[in-house]
Amino acid sequence: MPHYILDKAYKITDSGGVGASLVVVQGTNAGECTLPGAENAGAILGVTVHGQPLQNQNVSVRKAGVAGVVAAGAISVGDPVNIAGASGKVQTITVDASGKANCLGFAETAASADGDIIEVFISLHERNVATS
Repeated sequence: MPHYILDKAYKITDSGGVGASLVVVQGTNAGECTLPGAENAGAILGVTVHGQPLQNQNVSVRKAGVAGVVAAGAISVGDPVNIAGASGKVQTITVDASGKANCLGFAETAASADGDIIEVFISLHERNVATS
C-alpha cells in the first residue's frame, strides 16, 4: 500500500474544472493550477487527487509520494513519465527540440492502453535526453 507524503490545495482555473488523476501545472498566480498547455509542459505541480468540476474552486494535488495517474498509452514499470498533452495524462518520456524532458516521476505499475490508471512515484525533475 502506498504511503503519501504531501497533498496541497490549489485553485483550478480551467473553465470546465479538472478530473481526478491528471497532471496539473502552475497557474498564472500563486495558489492556482491548470491543465497543461502542451506535451512535455514544465512547471509541474503534481497530480489531482480528486475531480473538481467547478472553475475557481480548490482541488487537492499530490506533490510528493505515489499517485494514481491516467496514462495516454502503453507504459512499462520503471519508465520515467511526463505530460502527454493538454489532457493532463502521462506518457513514457518524450523530449522537446532542445532535448529537455520535464519528468513527473517513475511508473510503479504498467499501462497497456489510453485511459489506464497507473501508480507513479512522483520525482519532479528536468533531464537532458538525446534527440537523435
